[in-house]
Amino acid sequence: MTGSSPRAQRLIDPYFRWRGSSVSRLEAFSDAVFAIVLALLFLRAAPPETFRDLEVAMKALVPFAASFAIVAYVWVEHWIFARRYDLQDGLTCFLNLVLLFLLLFYAYPLKFLFTLVSVAMFGPIGTTTRESLLQGFEGFDDWVKLFALYGVGYGLMFLVLGAMYWRALRLAAPLELDRCERFLTRSAILQCVIQASVAGLSIALAATGLGVNAGLPGWIYALLGPVMAAHGSWQHRRLRRISTLH
Repeated sequence: MTGSSPRAQRLIDPYFRWRGSSVSRLEAFSDAVFAIVLALLFLRAAPPETFRDLEVAMKALVPFAASFAIVAYVWVEHWIFARRYDLQDGLTCFLNLVLLFLLLFYAYPLKFLFTLVSVAMFGPIGTTTRESLLQGFEGFDDWVKLFALYGVGYGLMFLVLGAMYWRALRLAAPLELDRCERFLTRSAILQCVIQASVAGLSIALAATGLGVNAGLPGWIYALLGPVMAAHGSWQHRRLRRISTLH
């Protein structure tokens, strides 16, 4: 087993003994892909040269901020996984590459959807209007496709991340995971299943046409806030109980 960092000196993830003490080539490659995705989300043809261009660029920060938050969340989960387990076996490497592929696929639906929401709520961003974004839309069926594309990308990313945690749990003995660490690994799998389940619910709503005209398949992601808060509270209570028995 690789060297580990002490728990008590860390505010982040203090109940887990981090086995990743250095950045592997796989993690460095993953960070590069995350950086490319952020560049794709914020890519502009040219820097602003006038005040009007600057105003448009600042307004474009609204959908970028929402997109950035989701990509950053996935990056943090990936970083914590790498620090916790430092796994570089064949299956983990394959799942990692699949996650990066899905992230690249997900970037464009993510940017499009949040730009559309931003324009609908705050008005045009330069020449980007609701009409220009929806050019070529053929009505209800295309809204279903858009929500489905977003849901498939989001859900599959967390299913793959959950599979990576499942792989780590299968290697609990070689990794010498203690009771708290095994619980946190199972809890991470549950967290990923919750995320993917909400995406699945969104896809189901879109496929059946329920609330599509009102954007319900999109607004359903708001459930993640209270559900993940409840999961975090449950995890904290269980973890404190387990750590006192450990």
